[in-house]
Amino acid sequence: MDNKRLIKGYDAFVNGEWDLSPFEHIYELECRDIIQEHINSFNEAEKEEIEKLDKILIERAPLFYKALKGFLEAKQKDKPKSNWWWYLDEIVNSF
Repeated sequence: MDNKRLIKGYDAFVNGEWDLSPFEHIYELECRDIIQEHINSFNEAEKEEIEKLDKILIERAPLFYKALKGFLEAKQKDKPKSNWWWYLDEIVNSF
């Protein structure tokens, strides 16, 4: 697993442009799942970078939710609450 590549892709997603299709956004959330599955293989600096990117995702949750509304609900059925990035609606509602 190429940790730096995963982080770079996640960075591009959370800091990126809004011209992605909902399916591309879903793909990026699935990549976040992969990061979580392999989190123990990341060093401390990489984990800190992921935490920073997670904070950006949370801050930008309203934008992501707007782009994904109607698509997230179907995916949430198969995702545990610990994978909070799939529950952008709950993050948005907590603002």
